[in-house]
Parts: sequence; structure tokens; C-alpha cells
Amino acid sequence: MSSEFKLGMGSLLSTFGALGIVLSMILEWTAAPRPWGFLLGFIFGVAAGVGVLLSITGLVEFRNRI
Repeated sequence: MSSEFKLGMGSLLSTFGALGIVLSMILEWTAAPRPWGFLLGFIFGVAAGVGVLLSITGLVEFRNRI
């Protein structure tokens, strides 16, 4: 994967994860029945974490290429 693709996909995933986390607090998705609340939190948390990791990796690779 190119550094531009990692940077773009990382920003998309981290935005999706952050919006999901914020919306879950605003819309009280955390009060969902037991397995669904955990599953939503897990998916949004992993998406945000992987997005940040891809963004940082893309930035480092882009910097080293210049």
C-alpha cells in the first residue's frame, strides 16, 4: 500500500470510529442490550485505533520518502 492510501484510509477509519464513539454517547447506544452495546463499542474502538495507526504509518512513510 502506498503512503497516500494509508493516510487516506486511516483518516477515514479514525473519523468513522470517533463519530461512532461520540454518537454512541449522545444517542445512548451504550444502554443497548448486553451483547450489542459491547459489539458497537468494540467495532468503533477498533476502527478508531486502526485508523490512527494507518495514519501515523502513512505520515512516517511519506516523510521518509521525501
